[in-house]
Amino acid sequence: MFRSVLTLRAAAGRSADLETFYADNRVLERARTFPGCRAAELLRSVDAGAATHIVTADWDTAADYGNWVADPWRASLSEGLTALLDIREDEPLVGGVFELVEPSSQTEEHQ
Repeated sequence: MFRSVLTLRAAAGRSADLETFYADNRVLERARTFPGCRAAELLRSVDAGAATHIVTADWDTAADYGNWVADPWRASLSEGLTALLDIREDEPLVGGVFELVEPSSQTEEHQ
């Protein structure tokens, strides 16, 4: 399994608008029906850190996530999403995809 992680920082006063954008455009629902997607969630920060939100999704393969990133529908939303974010030149909007590391049977025996 692979997990994509996208860190977002809403522009000042736009946090609710960001959440509304995701809801109105049914971004998570569409992701969940995309081939290879197992789950997708939007998380709101509660500790006033640098990020206001994180989007996570679980994928069968890294290639499935790559197909989601390349999807023209998703790209069509980028301008509307970008308008709601505090994007700084020194911190471009990027996400990452991570592979689940399964514990070895030897490690499990010693826990």
